[in-house]
Parts: sequence; structure tokens; C-alpha cells
Amino acid sequence: MGLAVLCGVAKAQGVADGHVLSSTAVSRVFGDGRKVETVVLEYDVPVSNKSLGTGSFCVEGKEVTRVYANTVPERAERGTNGRYVIIEVKAEVDLDAQPKQPTEAELEKKRERDRMQGGPGLRAGWSTGGGDEYPGNAVVVQTASIKTAKGITYKASGMPMGSTHERCLVADDFRQEEFISPYTGQALPYNIYLPKNYDPLKSYPLVLFIHDAGVASGPVTHTLYQGNGATSWAEPQAQARHECIVVAPEYPFITVDDNWNYSHHLDATIALLRDLQTRYSIDAKRIYTTGQSMGCMSSIVMMLKEPDLFAGALLVAGKWDPSLMGPLDKQNLWIISCEGDVSSNTLQGRAVEMWRRQGSCVTEATWDMTLPQTRLSEEADKMRAEGNHLLFTHLTGGNHRATWFVAYGIEGVQDWLFEQHK
Repeated sequence: MGLAVLCGVAKAQGVADGHVLSSTAVSRVFGDGRKVETVVLEYDVPVSNKSLGTGSFCVEGKEVTRVYANTVPERAERGTNGRYVIIEVKAEVDLDAQPKQPTEAELEKKRERDRMQGGPGLRAGWSTGGGDEYPGNAVVVQTASIKTAKGITYKASGMPMGSTHERCLVADDFRQEEFISPYTGQALPYNIYLPKNYDPLKSYPLVLFIHDAGVASGPVTHTLYQGNGATSWAEPQAQARHECIVVAPEYPFITVDDNWNYSHHLDATIALLRDLQTRYSIDAKRIYTTGQSMGCMSSIVMMLKEPDLFAGALLVAGKWDPSLMGPLDKQNLWIISCEGDVSSNTLQGRAVEMWRRQGSCVTEATWDMTLPQTRLSEEADKMRAEGNHLLFTHLTGGNHRATWFVAYGIEGVQDWLFEQHK
């Protein structure tokens, strides 16, 4: 029987092996969403590291890359006899990743929504259902015998072991809170990250991230799991370069639509930022906004409504009516779109043409989206070097969603944003 068959036999509700005390799935958020990258099995006694190999276990739907023992429940460069078996699996960005396909029941719900709102398409103020899933669990099967440190054999049971615990690196460092809109009295759930050594006597920049329509009305943590637009700023490496507060609302409804309509939730977001400034030590001259698709459009609307609020913006895979974007040439903007996203690339391009006619200089470049992050950061540094406050990056090929699979976490782009001040 092949490993794929063994790993696909059943969904486990918990550990099913008498020797395994717990199974922890450890995930990380990539550009295309949360993915499990490690499974930690806690055994009743120390396990022999030499008895382990990539064929010792399989993980359902994953490619196992390393298996070793450790004395602590963490990854290590080298294995050593210990009570924890560390299973590393392949986890990387899939530029062609697509959202979960809707069931017939979900399609009927969508048809009913369209009937109620008078026609197909997303409308500001309506819910998408928030049905996308970003699982953080794992099912493991022991597929070969292993030995304890004392030489006792633990035979392969072939039984699926489900996760008893889940951890999501960085995303777990966010707190979940609610803000009550002073305009409608409705609750706006949001996630907030504070630097590890937050000091109220210091002043911190703040990054606001706004998700796309795909997770509107989902659980509050969905905006952290759907992609790394929020978590990339809170990664340890990013915080080491630019300590900042990160805020990521989870909108219960669509905030903007393709007909240039927007909902009251954007006014609530502006009120939220003002409220946070009364409770945390935030540098009012270094508040930044970023978002993907709906989030990008929401950022544009807020900058038009409150031109003195944001010091800079990273606009990913979005658009707005170009005829209304003239005043934004006074803002510090970096636009990133995929060439394959015709709507975003074209409409943002028309705004750029208008800004140039108004006398503004815009730095424009095309990047190969398949390059590693280090190379993309080098390309970003070249654009920064021109010294303009308006930048437009075209990613080769791709599609709408692929834009944010790549855009966040590029160090050169992050560095540019934190250089901006009011």
C-alpha cells in the first residue's frame, strides 16, 4: 500500500497511537495563505534519532522533507534523541492557487444574494459569506517502525493521527478586539499586533492592512490567514528592521465594489485609527495603509476622504475610478499590479498617466514575479533610488490574486513605506 493511500484513509480526531501524547501542527502564513510546515509529535519516551527518516511518517496532502527527533518541540538543523519527533513538510507559495470551489448550497446562497440585491456581482454593504478556508491542522500516519532511545521498537500502526494542537507562527502574536462604530453602533472586529517590547514611552509607526472581498464576514482571524498582507509586517525579521504596530480589521461586509460605491465601514475604520491613537503610542506622522483588491480600493477611498491621515500607502491589486484619483498625486504611493490583472493594471495606469499630465514624476518598472524575494527587493531598491513619491510596479503575467501572493514581504518595498512621513 502506497504512502498516499495510507495517508488518505481517514480523518482523525486526535492521536490514535498509545505512545504519542500529542500532535501539534505548526503553520506559517504565506502569500497565498496559511499552510502547515511542521508537525511535532510528543512521545512517551525519548525516540532514537537514527531510527527516523522521511519514510517513517506521511502527512496527508503534504510532501515530507525531513524527520528527526529533538529534546524540545522545535525545528533544528540537526536531530538528537528526544521525546519530540519533528516532521517538516514542503510549504511554499503556489502562484496558481485558487480559492475553494463553492458547493451547490453555497452557489444557491450566492444566487439568492444576487436576487436580493437586484443583480449579480458584489455590492458594497453586502456579505460574501467568508467561506474560504485556511486550515491549520494535519493528519499524520506512522508508516515504518521507529525505535526509542533504549532500543524498543514502535511498530507502524497505519492509523491516522489528527492534530491535538495548532500553532500559527506570527499570526498567533496578534490580539483580537472589537471597535464599536460611533456612526452606526455596529462592531468592527480587528486584529492588532504590538511589538514584542512595546514601550508606551516610545512612538511607533502603524500599518493598517485591509483584506480582499474573499473573506468578508469570515472569522476575525481570516484576514491573518488568507495571505501575508498583515503578518509580513510582524515577522521577526521585519520587526527587527522596522518596529511597528499592525492593525488588520475583519469586515463583516463588502467595503467597496466595482461600481465605485463604498460602505460606512471605511468611516468606522478611520474612527478606529483615531481611537487607537488615544490608547497606544502611535506616531501620527507615520500611519500607513495597505490592502489587496477590496483592501486596496478601501485605502484609496480613505486617502481621498482624509488626505492628511496616511503618510504612505502600498496599493496591491486594486483600482478606482481614474477620473477621481487626481488628488492622490500628492500622496506617497507604491502601486503593484499583475499584467494579467487587466482591470487593475489598466485603470491604475490611467491614473498614473493623469498624474504625469498634472506634472508629477512616477517611477515605473516591470518585475519578473517568479524571482526570489531577495531579487525582488533589489529591484525595489532600484525604484526607490529614483527618489519619486509615486511608484508603479507591473508584475509579469500572473493574475489578480497572484499579485498579493508576491507583493508583501519584499524588504525594499517595506523599507520605502517606512521612509515616508507626513
